[in-house]
Amino acid sequence: MIDDRILALYELSQDMLFHKIPAGRLNYYIDGSLAAGEAAARQFSGCDIFDLYRQYGIVVDYRTNRSSSFGVTLRGQAVMGEKECRVELYTDSIRALVEHSNYDGLPELNYDRALRIHLSHEFFHFWEYKTGTSVTEQLDSVETIRLFGLSRKAKINRCGEVAAHAFAKRLLGLPCLPNLYDYIYLIGTGRMARGAFESRIETLTEILAPVKAI
Repeated sequence: MIDDRILALYELSQDMLFHKIPAGRLNYYIDGSLAAGEAAARQFSGCDIFDLYRQYGIVVDYRTNRSSSFGVTLRGQAVMGEKECRVELYTDSIRALVEHSNYDGLPELNYDRALRIHLSHEFFHFWEYKTGTSVTEQLDSVETIRLFGLSRKAKINRCGEVAAHAFAKRLLGLPCLPNLYDYIYLIGTGRMARGAFESRIETLTEILAPVKAI
């Protein structure tokens, strides 16, 4: 099984500003994001995700047409507003994830499990909205440019995604961060070569190896 911190780093590495994170600060963003998701999940320990949606009045909008954004398959997204909070789910894409969830030693998904993963992921983003505690905003900014003594900073947006993965893992008792299933899907559909994925995991492992824990 791939370590959660490596999977978290994989998610962070897809942020546009990842290259701006100093090597010595990687643990800060990885561990801070994971801890935030796990802490939120502890508040709902033993709760069923469908019950949570009913309790908080979140509307689930099931859509059958597979949607994509910039070539990336979209399975769900949260739409937050004062009048209504709604989660849109693309069932065809979730079924496709199930079909391509076979990987060495990892439990395969069924539709209910995959659905709960996505509902849990989006519930975390709802909880950020409801409580006004965005993980991305809570963690430090990174310096993006320094010129003539002036510094410009920005946030690492993918921290919120790492936290949402950690939330879903703990709430549902998953064996790993669920973004691993996304990569397995890419391999299964031919969008990513297995060798390329395993090489990327090796590279990320090497990046974290010399970084001392906080």
